[in-house]
Amino acid sequence: MSLLDIFKKKEAEGTEDESAFSVEDRGYERVLKYGSITYSKLKGESVYTGEYWDYFLPAACISRNRSALLIGLGGGTVAFQLSALFVDALSLDVVELSKRVIEMARKFAPKMKANIVAGEGAAYVATTNKRYGAMLLDAYVSSKIPEQFLQRKFIEDAHRVLSEDGVLAVNYAMSMMGALRYRDYVSKLKERFIVFKVSAAMFEGNVIILCSKRLGKDELLDRIEANMPKSRESEPVLRNYYNMMPL
Repeated sequence: MSLLDIFKKKEAEGTEDESAFSVEDRGYERVLKYGSITYSKLKGESVYTGEYWDYFLPAACISRNRSALLIGLGGGTVAFQLSALFVDALSLDVVELSKRVIEMARKFAPKMKANIVAGEGAAYVATTNKRYGAMLLDAYVSSKIPEQFLQRKFIEDAHRVLSEDGVLAVNYAMSMMGALRYRDYVSKLKERFIVFKVSAAMFEGNVIILCSKRLGKDELLDRIEANMPKSRESEPVLRNYYNMMPL
């Protein structure tokens, strides 16, 4: 049974297993887990984690439309990062299917500032009248992106919802199944977007697929350079963006 199936079953029964969630304190690092699955990570007062979550941040710097949609809250790492990095300069909406996850994220990352909607992400994108400068997709069931996000319908809806200079950033896990579907997924994305691959943190099996409606690499990097707050911790993230590859 998948993690999402467990949530649905327990929510229907009214018997969510709160004990399955645990917070591990590792010195200055805190990790939220559900069973053996790492849901979220925070490092002291730092905005950065040194892992794949950090690689969503430049995508939120590109559009002149300073609003972003995050699909998949997890433990709140990305929502906290965006809140801390851009303070009041970015309006953030988050769509998360599990109400239990929302409760845990609010406890784990209480400093995040976002409008959180309990609902299914693809359905939200299909029906919203809002326009976003960035859409960040971090929705997973176990190690798989849910099927609806891999279909042309979602890609078309995402293209419609994004501003003309907007971007879709997808956290794509290169699991065995993910690797098998990667080429087909990229092919679908390229029907509507200019598509790039950004390698995430070293030794991780994740890449960020960055999909731009109209901006090429040079203009994307110019926007990131102008708008991304610089620090020692941001250097490896920005370096990998400078080295992003067209697909």
